[in-house]
Amino acid sequence: MPALDLARASSLGELVDLIRQSGLTGKGGACYPMYRKLELMLRQPLEQRHVVINGSEHEPGSDKDQFLLEYYPETVLEGALIVAHITGATSLTICITETAERLVVLLQALIERRRPQIVATEIRVVSVPAAYLVGEESALLSVLEGKPALPHGKPPFPIEKGLRGAPTLIQNVETVAHLPFIVAAGVSEYSSLGSGGLAVTLCTFGPEFNNAGVRLVPLGISVRELVTEFGGGLRSAKHLKAVQPGGPGTGFLSYDQLDVVFSDDTLKEAGSALGCAAIRGFSADEDMPRVVAELMEFFAVNSCGQCPGCRMETQMLSNIMKQTLAGRQNDKLLRQVPMVIKNANSKPALCGLIKMPAPPILTALKHFPDEFSGSPEKE
Repeated sequence: MPALDLARASSLGELVDLIRQSGLTGKGGACYPMYRKLELMLRQPLEQRHVVINGSEHEPGSDKDQFLLEYYPETVLEGALIVAHITGATSLTICITETAERLVVLLQALIERRRPQIVATEIRVVSVPAAYLVGEESALLSVLEGKPALPHGKPPFPIEKGLRGAPTLIQNVETVAHLPFIVAAGVSEYSSLGSGGLAVTLCTFGPEFNNAGVRLVPLGISVRELVTEFGGGLRSAKHLKAVQPGGPGTGFLSYDQLDVVFSDDTLKEAGSALGCAAIRGFSADEDMPRVVAELMEFFAVNSCGQCPGCRMETQMLSNIMKQTLAGRQNDKLLRQVPMVIKNANSKPALCGLIKMPAPPILTALKHFPDEFSGSPEKE
């Protein structure tokens, strides 16, 4: 593990600054700068510190973490050990969804082979439920402590009081998999992998693309280039009407927006987000109300119900879309959508799910209003 050896030969300040200069952000969806998490962790008490690597991949349409664990487990492990080294972690836990038990066995065997290089850190690989909520940090920690997979309020944040009450840094599998290259090759080489010095990210292209599956993509290119060159265009060869670039909780981009730069900041300016980079493409004859209805039902089913605002919002939006598909839509009904969202988001919530239904439904209504104009459900 050459990058780990280099990390151990560097000062903690040098490593954190290297990660800061690289611009590496969390790849699980939040896109939070990694160096800031490291700085916060290093301010915590030294007695016990934990690192948890979330590879359980609960975002629908995202396969990149399992891809890395299957084909590049050594890179993941080395990256995780670099984080454990920087933070002075006394334990390292790597979480894998229960539906991929073979990856647990594979990683455990790798750890045994690399045991001489794993010093001063307890390390374990655990299976966690495939439930969507387990992707939320506090719910994941609850599972690791043998409790129900339910989010809990913040503060305190996990970095202050996490696993077994000790400071805990949680990172996504892909995030740590970038570290060995950054440490070994340096910031300039890493940045040059993308357009405009923005480096790279893994994307999962949906089955509708010719190049379906996981691809390493340079950030900074246009979304048009993303879906045509890296995604290979739609299998159907039909006109592309819309793209959802970051997973189920991100906004739709219309065809006219495809020249937007593929990076989190520019996508947010366009009403979407990079998210977990699960790329979906929709052809000209795609029934967008049906697509949105499926997303709203997904959020309604996966809301844990602890927060009245979230429970109300997800159920109401799902019901509105069901009525729309049934042909009972009218302008008065759809005008309720932004009011439902505004009311829900004025209330406190235990996790970020309360914010996730808004971008897809609001952007769909904005870009494709004619499709929501009272037509009965398509057969």
